[in-house]
Amino acid sequence: MNSKIINGALGLIIGLVVLSDSNTISAHAANWHKGTPTSLQGKWQSKWHRDSKTLRTRTRTTISKRSIDSGLYNSDGTGDMGEPDAIGASYKYLGKHIYQIRGKEMTGTWTFKAKKCSHTKIELFGRDYGYNFKMYLYRR
Repeated sequence: MNSKIINGALGLIIGLVVLSDSNTISAHAANWHKGTPTSLQGKWQSKWHRDSKTLRTRTRTTISKRSIDSGLYNSDGTGDMGEPDAIGASYKYLGKHIYQIRGKEMTGTWTFKAKKCSHTKIELFGRDYGYNFKMYLYRR
């Protein structure tokens, strides 16, 4: 009789342990995802900024599935859109529509943050070549 009570108690304890372990969710899911966020993909550009009395410039950025291209264009039609700024991009969602994006460039890894402000406006911020930067881009 004693062994039946002990076996029953052990069975109950083992059953509770198994059931409690099966309901736990791992909090260590993969944070980094391949590519760029689909909400940020597309062609973006900044507003015109005056560099001198006669020359105005704007930044144009293209965010595709796996790369980020950015270039500076002048009002006289010249620009420097060359090789991609970051290829093999990956991203991590930080919350409140903010993403951390990283990708490989010629000199190493480029990391910055992007915030989706609206369907037509994003904000990029971070450090580039040792300087803090912040810019707003609009869908083109």
